[in-house]
Amino acid sequence: MPDSLPNSKTRYPLVDYIRGFAIVLMIIFHGAFDLNHFGFVDIDFFKEKFWYAFPRVIVTLFMFTVGSGLTLAHSKQIRWSSFNKRLGKLVLCALGITIGTYFMFPKTWVYFGTLHSIALCSVLALPFLKHPKVSLTLGLVLVLPHLIMGKSIPWFLMAHKSMDYIPPFPWVGVVLFGVFATHQGWHKLGPKQNFLLKALEFLGRHSLVIYMIHQPILFGLASLLYKFTA
Repeated sequence: MPDSLPNSKTRYPLVDYIRGFAIVLMIIFHGAFDLNHFGFVDIDFFKEKFWYAFPRVIVTLFMFTVGSGLTLAHSKQIRWSSFNKRLGKLVLCALGITIGTYFMFPKTWVYFGTLHSIALCSVLALPFLKHPKVSLTLGLVLVLPHLIMGKSIPWFLMAHKSMDYIPPFPWVGVVLFGVFATHQGWHKLGPKQNFLLKALEFLGRHSLVIYMIHQPILFGLASLLYKFTA
């Protein structure tokens, strides 16, 4: 999700490609959500398997690139000034989403969504950035029980069904997979750049800004469409 390489001299396009692809999927998902909200389509996002899995694929991509980005950005030592600046942006944006959804969607408002989780998982992952084997092991310990048995370390739940609830467990495990994979050099792979990949790279480099502005734009367009067709 948000760029973890704000001051790095060396960038690895594959990380941005993956993050940019996640942005594209997110825009598609939120577009469907808005169309459903205004009655243009009929989707049960909590019960239909595809639409339940779709956002979790998106979050997986984001979390993996968070781990990768953190590892690259702090490869020699933790750059606290850069990290704290990024963390502050994440917390402020997460708070903005909580406040905005509370008033716009009072029945499903977001109290611990993707950005909230990315912020906390970034902190939790810091001690493991130089320990790929530990990261892999801990990631498996966190993720496998959830995949196999639906079991995770408990996190707080509120009474309502949030439209975006991403607890840190097991998701920090995916961040740790990103840490491990980056130590194995996955970020150095990738196809030759073309127009499509350059577009994905742009989206990946500006993921936090796009994350924050795309939904108000989509919701506004869906609202206008509703007014003109009602």
